[in-house]
Amino acid sequence: MNFNNNDKVRKALVVDGDNDRYRRKERTGLLQQAGFKVFPVLKIEHARARCKPGAFDFIAVIAGENANLAIEFCDEIQAKDSKQQILMVTSDRNLPSREYIVHNWDELMSKVGTASGTHSDAPQDERALTAA
Repeated sequence: MNFNNNDKVRKALVVDGDNDRYRRKERTGLLQQAGFKVFPVLKIEHARARCKPGAFDFIAVIAGENANLAIEFCDEIQAKDSKQQILMVTSDRNLPSREYIVHNWDELMSKVGTASGTHSDAPQDERALTAA
């Protein structure tokens, strides 16, 4: 996946229902620092309404407690637009294998071209993005 496109403002949809608004804000800020204009939504249902082919350069899904619903959503997006760049963060390692699954925020950020470790004082466990 190539997330680097410096010719225009890159738009990212972030589906993040984490109950901790400070963690949500931190993640949004990290993507903004990586050059994205971020459109956050709390629920997959809200994201579905916004996901038109080509609307976003990148979609980040924080799986939270319902990883199966998140996989279903990601699969649905890829079926509609096979070129859509999407990453789903989950700590659940028992899910079906998908190329878009990453297991922590640092892994996601490294795929979009930056590492979050230099931007956060939070312990690694907090950046692993398990649902609060």
